[in-house]
Amino acid sequence: MGADDIAKNISWNDTTIKTSGLELTFSGALDDTENLEQIGPVIKQIIETGKQESVLDQLDSLIRKKDGEIERMCNAHYLEFVHAVDQLLKVRQDSIGLKTKITGVNQELQDTGKLVTERRREWMEARKVQQNVDEAILAVQTSLMVLELVNKADAQLEQHKYFSTLKTLGDLKHQRLQSISQYGFAKALNQTIPVRENIVKDEVTAELKGWLARVREISREIGSMAMQRMQDRQDRWRTKTADNPKLKHLQHHNVNSAIEMVINEGLEASMIDNINIDFEPLFRCIHIYNTLGLRQEFKTSYEEDRRAQANLALSAPIHLREGSFKAFETLLQDVVGFFMIEHIVLHSTTDFRSQSEVDSLWEMVTKKVINVVSDSLKGCRDPELFLRVKYCLLIFIQTLEAWTEEKEEMGQGFDYSVKPLQETLLALFQRYSELLIHEYSQVFEKIVEEDECMPMTVENENELQEVMQYTRFRPDREFLQRYGYPLRLPFSKVFPTCCRDVSAFVHQFYQFAEGFSQTHGEMDDILKKAVDSLLINKVNAILVKKLQSTNLSQIVQIIINIEYFESTCPDFEMLLMETRSFHRSGRIHLKATSIFKETRRRAEKRIFELVNAKLDEFLELSEYDWQTHDIQKQPSPNLQDLVTFLTNVTNAALLNLPESIKSLLYYDALDHLCNSMKVI
Repeated sequence: MGADDIAKNISWNDTTIKTSGLELTFSGALDDTENLEQIGPVIKQIIETGKQESVLDQLDSLIRKKDGEIERMCNAHYLEFVHAVDQLLKVRQDSIGLKTKITGVNQELQDTGKLVTERRREWMEARKVQQNVDEAILAVQTSLMVLELVNKADAQLEQHKYFSTLKTLGDLKHQRLQSISQYGFAKALNQTIPVRENIVKDEVTAELKGWLARVREISREIGSMAMQRMQDRQDRWRTKTADNPKLKHLQHHNVNSAIEMVINEGLEASMIDNINIDFEPLFRCIHIYNTLGLRQEFKTSYEEDRRAQANLALSAPIHLREGSFKAFETLLQDVVGFFMIEHIVLHSTTDFRSQSEVDSLWEMVTKKVINVVSDSLKGCRDPELFLRVKYCLLIFIQTLEAWTEEKEEMGQGFDYSVKPLQETLLALFQRYSELLIHEYSQVFEKIVEEDECMPMTVENENELQEVMQYTRFRPDREFLQRYGYPLRLPFSKVFPTCCRDVSAFVHQFYQFAEGFSQTHGEMDDILKKAVDSLLINKVNAILVKKLQSTNLSQIVQIIINIEYFESTCPDFEMLLMETRSFHRSGRIHLKATSIFKETRRRAEKRIFELVNAKLDEFLELSEYDWQTHDIQKQPSPNLQDLVTFLTNVTNAALLNLPESIKSLLYYDALDHLCNSMKVI
């Protein structure tokens, strides 16, 4: 039995030590750790109870007992033990050799491990260096990309590619620089981005300022072109309605009316097609400011710039009565071009120009134009200036209205109100009509006052044609051949002159009325009353005053003139009907017709009075011998003179009177003579 078997067979029987009531139990089945755990409290208890001697004695006794057991066991298995010891020694010798080998191997492993460890340390350091190099390369590459983007942004800025510049700067700011934010130069670059953005903003703003300056110049050209096209359109419409009998009844329809637009449909080119303005600088500026988040700032700046331009256009002093009419035309052209551009901007952008802002500008400009007109014409007595202003304003309004029609077809209504301008035109018309009536009143008064009441003489056919142009006087060929030139006409110069001026007055009146189809009815009535007033209060009234003359020749000429005026009144009525507004019908009756008729009767009566008065003078000079007994076979000299007077009057002064009046005159004269002689 070997040592291992002996050791395995060694077992501790449970031993109980009882000393003075203290019981200790040793169990061989417990492992060392458990024994130790149990021994500690036991020893502590022994010491606390002071039983050390007793316990030691017990332990010695236990040891001797166990030694005896071991000895008996060894004696029983001695050979096996010796054999086991021999084997153990051999194993020990082998283990020593193995230990030596293991030690050698371990040393080799230690040496190899040190080398591997050194190599690993070197590899780790190289790996770290490589990683640092890779990071450095990546950082350099990223930095180069950032710098390339910076250079790209600068190049784009130089090439005026502003949006691309901002896009590149945005890429730098929000992506590229974030990856290298730990580097100082990245922070420096990041600080330059707002500077570059401001440069972009400043450059597009500078370009916009230049564009605004060009637009201000182009606006005048656009306005001039648009107003000239409207003037040409008016001329074409006037010519077309005048030359074409089928369209003549439409001549009172204005340009831009439904009738005119239907007839000329497809013939008029669009004004939009002629507006050749590059709006790219404006749109680019809007886009750039939107990208920078400064849309409201740009809207405010643009509004201020456009308002300043409008004020600049309105700042030039305009005095129409001092010969600055061209400046007034230029102002209207500027306004038309300005607001055509404003309208395009309003409808070609989104949430940039508001209707209220444009309307505010329009109201300001409209008030200025109205003030210029009102101030310049205050106290003016020149109808021609009123007419020129009216033409300009009318073309101005119609140009905007024509533009309105085009934009409405595109779904972009032109919302500028022209009502204040139309009201201004009506006010101008009222003053114009007053001035025209006053002017022609003076003209008619002068013509009639200065008329010598002598038959008019024309020297040639041209002068006769001029007379016939304005009167219904039409001498036949036989009459012309009989009397030839110079030709003595039955009426005096006052008649054709007044007829010409009535026609001129009517046409001048309707020159201003053109374009006022909404108020044509009132204008027709004003004109009719004005013509009646001129004929009654000027022509007729002065002729009535001249009837106080005692010159029979003048009275006769007045009668003839009045007869021609009376017979021409229907022509005046026809003239008024032909020129009045198209939508009115019915005849026009002038009161002057009946007034001239009454004046003619008064003139005839005045002739009778003068002839009878002359007869009375002859009778007063007559001396009769009522006591004579001689019968005179010859008429008295006074009676012969009286007959001679009547004959001369009839053949000379009354030569041009109608036969009916002559007969009546003879009858009245003889009747008066008869009655007068009865009372001698």
